[in-house]
Amino acid sequence: MSTNSVNLFFSCFTCVPSCATCFVVAKGQYTPGNPSKVFFFFFFFFFFFFAYFVFAYIFHLSLSLSLSLSLCSSHCSVVLPGSLTQEPDQAHGCTHGSCYPATGDLLVGREKNLKASSTCGLRRKEPYCIVSHLQDEKKCFQCDSRRPYDPVYNTISHRIENVITTFKPHRKKSWWQSENGKSEVTIQLDLEAEFHFTHLIMTFKTFRPAAMLIERSADFGRSWQVYRYFAYNCATVFPGVSQGPLRKVDDVICESRYSDIEPSTEGEVIYRVLDPAIRIEDPYSPSIQNQLKITNLRVNFTKLHTLGDNLLDSRVEIKEKYYYALYELVVRGNCFCYGHASECAPIEGIRDDIEGMVHGRCVCKHHTKGLNCEQCDDFYNDIPWRPAKGKNTNACRKCNCNGHANQCHFDMAVYLASGKVSGGVCDNCLHNTMGRNCEMCKPFYYQDPGRDIRDPAVCVPCNCDPDGSLNGGVCDAHDNPALGMIAGQCRCKNHVEGPRCDKCKSGFFGLSASNPYGCQVCQCDPRGTVSEGPQCDPVSGDCFCKRLVTGRRCSQCLPEHWALSHDLSGCRECDCDVGGATDNHCSMETGQCRCRSHMMGRQCNQVESGFFFMTLDHYTYEAELSKLGQGCTVEEREIQVGLPVTWTGTGLVRVPEGSTLEFFISNIPYSMEYDLLIRYEPQLPLDWEEVRVTVLRPGSIPTSSPCGNTIPADDILSVSLPTAARFVMLPQPICLERGVSYTLRLELSRYSGRRNVPNPSILVDSISLLPRYNSMEMFIAGDPASIARKQSFERYRCHETGKAVSRPQLSDVCAKLISSMSAIINDGALACHCDPQGSVSSECNPRGGQCQCKPNVIGRRCDQCAPGTYGFGPAGCKPCGCSTEGSRSRFCERHTGQCPCRPGAFGLRCDGCQHGHWGFPSCRPCQCNGHAEECEQSSGRCINCRDNTAGDKCERCASGYYGNPVLGSGSHCRPCPCPDGPSSGRHFAASCYQDNQNRQVVCNCNQGYTECTCNFLGTERSQCSSRDDCVCNRSTGQCHCLPNISGQTCDHCSPNHWNMPSGRGCETCGCDPNNAMSPSCNEFTGQCQCRDGFGGKTCQDCQENYWGDPKVQCRACDCNRLGIETSQCNRLTGHCVCQQGVSGVRCDQCARGFSGHFPDCQPCHQCFGDWDRVVQDLAARTKALTARAREIQLTGLTGAYEKSFRELEEKLAQVQGIVNARNITAEAVTSLMAFIEDLRARISETTDILNRLEGDLTDVQDGNYKASNQLSALEREARELNLTSDQLSHQLDILKNSNFLGAYDSIRGSYNKSRDAERRAKQATTDVPSTVTQSADTRRRTERLMAQKKDDFNRKNAANKRALEDLSAKARTLDMKKINEKVCGTPGDLPCDESPCGGAGCRDDDGNRHCGGLNCNGAVATADNALERAKHAEKELDKAMSEPRSLVPQVADAKAKAEKAKGKAQAALDKANNTKTKVERSNNDLRDLIKQIRDFLMQEGADPDSIEKVASRVLELSIPASPQQIRHLADEIKDKVNSLSNVDAILEQTHDDVRKAEQLLQDAKKARNRAEGVKTVAETVRRALDDARKAQTVAEKAIQRAKNDIGQTENRLAQVTSRERSEKDLNNAVELLGNLGRQIEALKTKHANNSLVASRAEETATMARDKANEAKQILDGELMDKYRTAQDLVARKAKTVQDAKRRAERLRDEAKQLLQDAQKKLQRLAELEKNYENNQKMLEGKARQLDGLEDKMKAILNDINKQIQIYNTCQ
Repeated sequence: MSTNSVNLFFSCFTCVPSCATCFVVAKGQYTPGNPSKVFFFFFFFFFFFFAYFVFAYIFHLSLSLSLSLSLCSSHCSVVLPGSLTQEPDQAHGCTHGSCYPATGDLLVGREKNLKASSTCGLRRKEPYCIVSHLQDEKKCFQCDSRRPYDPVYNTISHRIENVITTFKPHRKKSWWQSENGKSEVTIQLDLEAEFHFTHLIMTFKTFRPAAMLIERSADFGRSWQVYRYFAYNCATVFPGVSQGPLRKVDDVICESRYSDIEPSTEGEVIYRVLDPAIRIEDPYSPSIQNQLKITNLRVNFTKLHTLGDNLLDSRVEIKEKYYYALYELVVRGNCFCYGHASECAPIEGIRDDIEGMVHGRCVCKHHTKGLNCEQCDDFYNDIPWRPAKGKNTNACRKCNCNGHANQCHFDMAVYLASGKVSGGVCDNCLHNTMGRNCEMCKPFYYQDPGRDIRDPAVCVPCNCDPDGSLNGGVCDAHDNPALGMIAGQCRCKNHVEGPRCDKCKSGFFGLSASNPYGCQVCQCDPRGTVSEGPQCDPVSGDCFCKRLVTGRRCSQCLPEHWALSHDLSGCRECDCDVGGATDNHCSMETGQCRCRSHMMGRQCNQVESGFFFMTLDHYTYEAELSKLGQGCTVEEREIQVGLPVTWTGTGLVRVPEGSTLEFFISNIPYSMEYDLLIRYEPQLPLDWEEVRVTVLRPGSIPTSSPCGNTIPADDILSVSLPTAARFVMLPQPICLERGVSYTLRLELSRYSGRRNVPNPSILVDSISLLPRYNSMEMFIAGDPASIARKQSFERYRCHETGKAVSRPQLSDVCAKLISSMSAIINDGALACHCDPQGSVSSECNPRGGQCQCKPNVIGRRCDQCAPGTYGFGPAGCKPCGCSTEGSRSRFCERHTGQCPCRPGAFGLRCDGCQHGHWGFPSCRPCQCNGHAEECEQSSGRCINCRDNTAGDKCERCASGYYGNPVLGSGSHCRPCPCPDGPSSGRHFAASCYQDNQNRQVVCNCNQGYTECTCNFLGTERSQCSSRDDCVCNRSTGQCHCLPNISGQTCDHCSPNHWNMPSGRGCETCGCDPNNAMSPSCNEFTGQCQCRDGFGGKTCQDCQENYWGDPKVQCRACDCNRLGIETSQCNRLTGHCVCQQGVSGVRCDQCARGFSGHFPDCQPCHQCFGDWDRVVQDLAARTKALTARAREIQLTGLTGAYEKSFRELEEKLAQVQGIVNARNITAEAVTSLMAFIEDLRARISETTDILNRLEGDLTDVQDGNYKASNQLSALEREARELNLTSDQLSHQLDILKNSNFLGAYDSIRGSYNKSRDAERRAKQATTDVPSTVTQSADTRRRTERLMAQKKDDFNRKNAANKRALEDLSAKARTLDMKKINEKVCGTPGDLPCDESPCGGAGCRDDDGNRHCGGLNCNGAVATADNALERAKHAEKELDKAMSEPRSLVPQVADAKAKAEKAKGKAQAALDKANNTKTKVERSNNDLRDLIKQIRDFLMQEGADPDSIEKVASRVLELSIPASPQQIRHLADEIKDKVNSLSNVDAILEQTHDDVRKAEQLLQDAKKARNRAEGVKTVAETVRRALDDARKAQTVAEKAIQRAKNDIGQTENRLAQVTSRERSEKDLNNAVELLGNLGRQIEALKTKHANNSLVASRAEETATMARDKANEAKQILDGELMDKYRTAQDLVARKAKTVQDAKRRAERLRDEAKQLLQDAQKKLQRLAELEKNYENNQKMLEGKARQLDGLEDKMKAILNDINKQIQIYNTCQ
C-alpha cells in the first residue's frame, strides 16, 4: 500500500465525524436505535477499508486526480474502482504536479447565500401537524420563523439556515420547514466563485418529496442545467426523462430510490456528481471539469407525499400535516483551481475566521492567476494555459522579451506556427524594439552590431532623411551580407543621393516625401536654360535661365520678348509699334503684338485693307463749310491741269475786315492739346494785323477731365497773318476733349493798312487741328525709347509736314512716328470709306487715306465733284462746259450741271435763249401772238403754233378755222361750224370767214352742203337733243348761245371771257387792269397776259416761280430741284410742291413714311402704315379724351344727377338738425327714422342707377372702340379712294387736250421722274457692288447653302420630329401629382386649401404663389434651406476671411523681425569669420613658436644659458589682451549679439575655473613663500636649478601663450555661437572675465606670468610644491639627487611641451568645430527665413484660394437664386 493510500484513508477517517450515522448500505438506511444493524455496520466498515487498501495497493493510487472528489467528498460512501479521488502528497505540494485544496461543506459560512422559496412562520405563527403514526404523541405544533432559531428562547423557528451541519446537541431539534400544502418549493445556494461540487446529502424530517430535481449554474445564475430528477413515479411526473441506467457521468436521468414514502422521517437523498459506477477515462477532460463546476445550486421540490386524505377532504387542517421539512443539507465540494492551487483564501469581503468554511479564491501556483487560477500570470504567456494533470504542472511559462518589455500575451496562431513551442507575444516593447520577442528594432532604428540584443541601447535611430529615403527614412535594421544590408545604411530613392539621402541628384530637384522617386526631374527648357552648370535649383526646381528668359522651367520669354531659342540671350524683343499695339507685349511663339483696331502685322505697324493712318492735318475744317459771317462769300476754284493745288476743299472764303467764321467741331478723336493751323491767301500787300480765335465750349470744364487745367483765358487767342506766308500756327495750343462739341470762331478784326485800302478782305482756306506731339505719352514718357522718338520727330521736322497744302514726300521716320500717333489718337486705323461711285476701288492710300478718284472727282473719299464739274456718278463727273457768253461763271450746279445764266440766256450750259426767246446772245421774246412757246433760235419763226393758228408768228388761223389770232385782237381761231370742226368728221366746207358787220361765220360749203351746226358746249341745253344735234335759226343758222358766248355756232366766248367748256357759259377774264397788258385772256385757260414782274391767272400774283404779295415784295421760289413736282411754289406761302416721299418747305427732306437721306428717299416698311394708323388713332382718341376732359372740367359728371344729390343733401341736413336738437320728441324720432329709411332707399336707387350707368358706360366704351376701328377702316378706304381719285385726276389731266400747260407740266414731271429712275437704275447696274450683283451673289450663295444643307436639314428635321414625338410622349406620361410632391413636397392629390405645402396653381391669402414651406421636403424647401445654409456659409467665410486679414500684419511684423534677425545673424557671421581668421593666425604663430621651442630644446648644444635667454625673451612678452581690451571685446560682442545662448554654461564653467584658479593661486603663493623662505638656504643649489628653472620657464611661457590664444578663441567662438542670453548675464560674464584678468595679471607679475589660464594653474602650483619639496630635501643634504631630479624635470617639461602642443591642436580642432557649428546655425537661420518666405507664399495662396472660394460661393449663391426663381415660377 502506498503512502498516498494511507493518507487518503486517514483523511477520510478524520473528515467524517459520526460516520456511524451516514454510511449507506445497499438500498437500506441505517436507523439509530436499531441494534440488529450495528454489527452489520461495523462489519461493513472494516470490510470496506480492507477492500480499499487492497485496491490502492493494486493500482498504487498515486494518480492525483484533478477532480475535487475525495473520500471525504463522498462522505465516506462506498467508492468503486474507477471513481477514486485523491489529494497530492503534502510533501509533493504543487511543485512537481497538480495540487488541489481540501474539500468541505460549501454551506458552512454561507448562511446568507442559502435561501428557500417557502418557509413557514416568516410572517406570522403558523400551525402544522404530523401524521398519526409518527412517534411523537403531540400531533400539532406552531412555527414562528420571524426570528432566528434559539435552542432556549426560540425553538419553533424553522429557517433554511437550520439545515447547515453544526454537530451540536440540538441538531435534531432544529430544521427547515416549508409552508403547509405547498408543493413547488426551491432551495438555492449562491456561491461567490466557481467551486467543484462533488455530492449532496439531504436528511428529511418528514416524508421525502414525491418528486424533485437538482439543478446547477456555472455562470452565476444566467443559465441552469439539471443534474438529476427524483420521483416516486418518474414516468408520470417527468415524462420523457430517461430512467437510466447511467452510461455517462453527465447523463440526466430520473431515479426513484430516494422518493419512497418510507421512511416517514430521517429519510435521505444522496446525489453524487460522478457516479462511482461509471469509469472515467480522463478525469481532466473539459466535460468532467464542466460537470463538477458550479456557481449556483438549486433543489426544486415539485411534489409532496400525502396519504390521500387531502383528496377526500379539502379542509385546511388536512394540509397542515403535508409540508417539506429538512434536518440537514450537506453540499460537499472545494474551490475550483484546475490543479494549480493547494489552498484557497477568502474572497474580498468574506470572513476568514469561520471554521470549516471552504473559501473561493485559489492561492495560485504554477504562475497562474484568477479566482480559479483560470489564466496565466502576467508575463507568463509563452504557452497556453492548461489545468495541471497529475505530475504535469502545466505551469505557465515566462515570455522571452529580451529585457525590452514588461507585458506579453498569448497568441494561438503564433503558438501553432512555432510547432507548439512558444506562443507568447511581447506587448509594448521598449527601447525602440519590436517583434514577438522584442528581438527586432522598430522601423527607423537599426541594431548596433557592437551591442547585445538585450542592451537597452541596442537600437540606434536611423539618420536618414525621411523625404529622400525609401519607406520614409527606414534604414537597414541589421547587417546581412547575403542581402547586402548594412546596419544603419539609408536606402535612397531613385533620384536621391548622399549618406542621409538628403540631396537630389544632379538634374533633379524638390526632395519630397510624397514623390516615390524622391526628387523630380528638372523640367527645364533647353532653349532657355544656361548650358553650363546644373540645370535647376535642387531645392526649388527653378531653372537657371538665360538673360531674357524667365519662368520656372525657363520656357517663357521675359515680358515684351519672344522667340525662345538657343540664342545666347534666349529671346528677342517684341518691338511692338508704340501706337499700333496696345502695349509692348507679344505672343511668345509668333511674336505677334496685340494690335489695336484694324491694325495688323507682327509689330502692329500696318493697317488692314480698307483702312489708313491719318496725316497730321487730317482733322481739317473747310472755311466754305463754316458758318459765314456778314459779308463773307465763297469763291470756288477750278483745278487747272498741270498746276499745283494750293488750297483744300472746293475753294476759299473771302472774309472782309471785322467779319467772322464759325467752325463747328464735333469729331475730336482724342483728349489732348492740339495746334491750330490757319491756311489763307493774302489779298493785300501788308500783313493782316489781328485774327482773334475763340474756343466756345458747351459748358464749364470739370477739373477731373483731361482739360481740367484750362482757364478761360486759354480759349481766347490772337495771331497775325503774314503776307509772305500761306499758313500760320497759333503760338499756344488748345486743349480739346473727345466726345465734346466745340465751336471755333475766327474774327478777322483788323488789317494793318485799312486806312489806305477800302474794304480790306482776305481769302481763308481752312483750319486744321494738328495733334501736339509734346502732349502724347509716346514722346514724353521719359524712358529711353520715348526720348529717342521725340528726338527723331524733332530732328526730321515731322511736325512741319502737316502745315502746307502741297508737301514733299514723307520720310520713313516721320511716316512711322505719325502712324503710331494716328493709331493712338484714333485707337487703331481709320476706315477708308471710299465712295463706291467716285472712287476707282475701296482701297485708299495707307498714309493719309486718300482714295483713288475717278475723273473730275475730288475729296479724300472721292465723294464730290471738282469745281467746274457736275453729275457725280459711276463715270465720275462731267465738265460744266458753261458758255462764256451766256453764263455768269464757269461753275455749274453740282447735281444738274445747270450753269448760272445771264439774263436772256438759257440752257444747261447757258448757250441758248430762254424758252420763248430767240436771237442768242441778244435774246428777245418770240413773237407768236401767244399761240406758241418756242420759235427758231436763228429766225424767230414760231414752232408748233397752237390754238389752230398758223404762220411764222402764228398770226392767222389754220385751214378750217376762222378768227383773228393776233395778240390784242381779242379774237381766236375757231373751227368753222360747217357744221362741225375740221377734225369732227362732219366738216363739209372748204373754209369759212366771219362777217365783219354781223359777226356771222360764213361757211364756204362744199358743193351740195348747207346745214345748221351748233357747238354743244356753247349752246343752251334746251336747244340740243344730243351732243351732236342742236337747233339753230333756220334762216340765219344762228345757234342759241349760253351767256357770254358768241358766234353763229356758239363756238367761242365773248371778248374778255373764257372757260366755255364749263357748260354754264363763259366767265369774265378778270384781268387786273394795272398788271395785265389787255383785259382779254386765254379763253381756254383764263390766263391773262401779264406785265413783267406779275403773274398768276389774273396778273394779281407774282410772276412765275415767285411768291408773295406783288404790291409788297415778290420772292423767288427757293425750291430744291430734286424734290419738286413743279417749279412754281405756293404763291401765298412759298411752300414748294413736293414729289411723293419728299417734304419740307423747300422739298429738301424725306417725308413721313419714307427713310434715307434726301434725295434718296425710300418708302418705309409696310408695317409703318399700320403703326402709323395706330398712332393716328391713338392721337385722335387722345384729342377726344382731352376734349372730353375739358368738357368734364367745365360741366362735371354729376350734372344729370345734380337734382337727386341736392335732395339727398337736404334730407341729410334735416337728419342732422333732428339729431342736434336738444328736446327731441317721439315725432321727431319717427320723422328721423323715416328720413333714414328714405335715405337708404334713395341711396340704394342711386347705387343701382350708378351700376347701370357703369354698365352703359362700358357698352359705350366698347361701341366707341368698335366705332374707332370702323373709322380707321373708313379712313383707310378714304385714303385708297383719294389715291384712286388722284390717279383718275392724273389721267384726266392727260386727257385734257385743251389744257396744254397742264399737259406740259405733267410731261415735264414724268420726264424728271424718268431721269431719276434712269439714274437709280444705272447706279444699280454699274455700282460695284451693285444691288443686282449683290442680289445675284446672294441668290447663288443661298442656292449653294440650300444644296449643301438640304440633307443635313432633312436629317435634323426628322431628328427634331422624333425628339418632339418623344417629348410629347414624355409630356403625356408626366404626372402633376409627382411633380408637386418633388417640387413643393406635398401629396399631389390634395387640394390647395388642405395642402400645407401648396402646389401648382395654389396661392396664399395674399394672392402669392404657394409652393413649399416648413416641414416640406420638396425641391423648393430644399433650395430655401440651401440658400440659408449658403448665407450662413457666406457669413462663416467672411468670418474666416477676417482671420487671415488679421494675420497679415502679424506676418508682416514677423517678416520684419526675421529680416532684423537675419541682419544680426549676418553681423555675427562676419564677426565669427574675423575671429576665425584671427584664431587661425594665432594658431599658426603658436604652432611656429612651439616648433621653434621644441627644436631648440632638442638641440644637443642647447646649454642652460641659451635656455635662460630664450626664457627671458618669452617672459618679456605680454599677453595680447589687457583687461580693458577684454572688456572692450565683450562690449562689442554685446552690441553685435543681443541675445546669446549657453552663457549660463560658460559662466558656470568660468566660475569653477576662477574658483580653482583662486585656490591654486593661494597654494602657489604659499609654495612661493615657502620657497622664498628657504631661498637663502637653497642658494647653494640655485645653480643646479637654474637649468631646470629656465627650461621650465620657457615651457611654461610657451604653454601660457598657447593657452592664452586658445582661451581667447574659445571665449570668442562661444560668444559668437550663443544666441539667447540676457544683457545682465553678459555684464556678469564681463565682470567675471575682468576679475579673472586682473587675478591672472597679478599672478603673472608675481610668478613669471605662468598662471593666466585657470586650466593650467593646477599644474603650475604642483610644480611649485615639487620645487619647494626639492629645496627642502636639498637642505637635508640630498642636493645631488635633486639635481638629477631637476634634469628629469627638464625632460618631463619637454614632454609636457609636446603634450601641450597636442592639446593646443586638439583645442584648435574644437575651435574649428565650434566655428562650423556657428556656420551651420547661421545656415539654419537662413533656411528658417526661406521657410518663412515659403509660408508667406502659402498664406498668400490660401488667401487667393479664399477669394476663389468666395467667388465660387457667390456664383453658387447666384445659381441657387436662379434655381429659386425657376422653382418659384413653376406652375
